[in-house]
Amino acid sequence: MKTSHIIVLAAAGLILAACAKPHPHCYSREMIDARMSAWYNKDNCVGFPNANATNGITIPEHAATWDYVPGVVAKGILDVWQYYQDSAWADAWYLGLAQWADSLDEGELNELVRGGILDDLNCAKVFMGLYEGAKPGGKFENPEKAAFYMAQMRRAAAGLAEHKAKYSIAVEDNEASVNGGWMHKATDNPEKSYWGQMWCDGAYMGPALLAQLLLYGACEETDLGWNDVYTQFEASWPYLWDEEKQLLYHVLFTDVTTNRNGREIYEAGHLYEVPSDQESSTKVYRSEESWGRAAGWYILALVDVMEAYMKGLGLNVECLEQSQLPSAQHFDEMRDYLTKLADGLVARQDPETGCWYQLLAYGPEKCATQGVDDTGSAKYTNVGEGGTQCNYLESSASCLITAALLKGTRLGLINHAEAGKKGFEGIVKQFVRQVPSDEVPSTKEILTITGSCQSAGLSHDRNGTAAYYLIGKDVPIQDNTEGKVLGAYLMAAVEYERACQR
Repeated sequence: MKTSHIIVLAAAGLILAACAKPHPHCYSREMIDARMSAWYNKDNCVGFPNANATNGITIPEHAATWDYVPGVVAKGILDVWQYYQDSAWADAWYLGLAQWADSLDEGELNELVRGGILDDLNCAKVFMGLYEGAKPGGKFENPEKAAFYMAQMRRAAAGLAEHKAKYSIAVEDNEASVNGGWMHKATDNPEKSYWGQMWCDGAYMGPALLAQLLLYGACEETDLGWNDVYTQFEASWPYLWDEEKQLLYHVLFTDVTTNRNGREIYEAGHLYEVPSDQESSTKVYRSEESWGRAAGWYILALVDVMEAYMKGLGLNVECLEQSQLPSAQHFDEMRDYLTKLADGLVARQDPETGCWYQLLAYGPEKCATQGVDDTGSAKYTNVGEGGTQCNYLESSASCLITAALLKGTRLGLINHAEAGKKGFEGIVKQFVRQVPSDEVPSTKEILTITGSCQSAGLSHDRNGTAAYYLIGKDVPIQDNTEGKVLGAYLMAAVEYERACQR
């Protein structure tokens, strides 16, 4: 084992002295109790059952359906539950999510946990947390439920194997590092899908999921292995990382002819060929901007994958020789990616608030005006007729980056506890509000998280310019606790609490 591996394993769990004293505030508990049954998936108020000991069982008016947004919320809730599971007040969260998961139609799950859309597969992470409670020795030990949750994890593994077989990038030049990368969203009709695209978001939805499934032994009936995890970062990093800016671009493209979604952006002049130091005839293009939430997904994916590597190394060092885990070189390359990205993001942290901007390369001086900027259409707006939207501090990116900095530091992979702590305290001050409740009739006021970008992507009518990310048709700012920021907030909160309670 390399010296760096020994250092990482020995350093796991160490936190800087700045957080040595226990913090009296349980931010994660307050937010889950307030919002477990009422949060937003874009414009739709949905939720999970919550067996709160004080209020009885709260059944949401509209139950969450299978989608990556509920998956992110569920993952955040279960991360908090696993840390506080010895406290009786946390039982309600696990039981509510188990009730939701157990009610999912098995036939429908079989259709949803398939290759093609990495986002949908990522929702399977809920079954990992539930399995931890139901497995032998778990707090809610139940062999039948544990078997059910494991079966769903195996379905997700089969879905990733299908995705690998059908939607891996295959270029003529087999030496190109992008070869084997997983397309973020694809169908069997390249003309109508996001063919040849890898998104930063996909790192969290695909390889980070695979790394965790491998640890649970859920991939035994597939050809998936640890090198498939590494391949996804090897395929994307060289084309998305800007060494000068120390930032990642949002999306790479290998197909700008077959697919409309790539072709129209390329023809409009908003894709750029990435120079390669490899002897490769393959042309790879990148999008224009560095989107905050995309970078948040990518850095958290790196941290989660490295955590899985460390657990695998600790469980069975001989796996290295059997190629069941990546080589020592792969381990150090992944850690190098994480270090560079963490340093680059900390350099972009707003010094006043501790948060991060929607567009990471700019401050508030970057603005877009409806009908004036190069979006070219009045439909691209979230600010009203003729309005101007300037770059803004964005909550979901701030939460994801903060969670990654704190968790990465806890694992001994990076050393950014101060930036992470400042980030979370800034999130609470900047984005968390007590507001009148419309979603929960019995509650006069409720906690809400503001300032999150609803959505963003690259397609024939989403060109990836700065103006698009500020006034695009699907990027309105949501102030109503949208699920992507809720899940990310909980992941950041529990890491902050872990740091402050050590």
